[in-house]
Amino acid sequence: MRALLDWAEQNRSAALDIVRIYLGVGLFVRGLTFLAEPSSFAELLPGGEESPFATATLAHYVGLSHLAGGLLLALGMLTRLAAAVQVPSVAGAAFLVHLPATGLTGQSFAFAAFVFALLMLFVLWGSGTWSLDHAAERWSEQQKDAEAQRVEEIAETIRSRPRKPLAPSRPAVAPPTESTCTCGDRDRNHVRVRAKREYGGISGLRFITGTHARPTRVVFRCKDCDGVVEVAETPEELEALRYERIA
Repeated sequence: MRALLDWAEQNRSAALDIVRIYLGVGLFVRGLTFLAEPSSFAELLPGGEESPFATATLAHYVGLSHLAGGLLLALGMLTRLAAAVQVPSVAGAAFLVHLPATGLTGQSFAFAAFVFALLMLFVLWGSGTWSLDHAAERWSEQQKDAEAQRVEEIAETIRSRPRKPLAPSRPAVAPPTESTCTCGDRDRNHVRVRAKREYGGISGLRFITGTHARPTRVVFRCKDCDGVVEVAETPEELEALRYERIA
């Protein structure tokens, strides 16, 4: 007994599921009976087949709602919707049929009102843990957690990748080279200054293919003292001097 009480204490929601399953099976059987024997629906009404509610359309609606809704209730699938579709028929039976016929003390009214109260309970609170709704919700949460975990793993992989250091940016203008010319104030345009292009190792291959390689630098030297007047090293200067005829 102690073990049973401890289990019941740890599984309080099981009580709601047990009531749901019992109610769902009962309504399913009742709906099956109404559809198999339509006359059984009229027999439950005060006045029998003379009752204004004893119509084939109403009997089929009540039978189908109890059949489908009861099965879904028993399984705990779409629980709120399964209970809601049966509320109109049970409420109509309780308050429009049995209450005027038997009053508040009538057994048929009491039973219909009890079923109505249980249906409203499941409309408001849904199913418990022993249901397909709960299993679907738990599966959806697991999928979300797994997706979040995958996203975090991808982000961690990206963060852990070694980053290549950024190449230092080359200044747009190379720092001026100190002049070693001793013949006075001469620049690259002086008549006594000659220019010499210098090329890298790959430039020879470009000359073989017939293309004019861009020099790696151009040194302007004085013809008299062989001193350096200027050195052109910036990409802009080298591109400008690439095809220019210089002395």
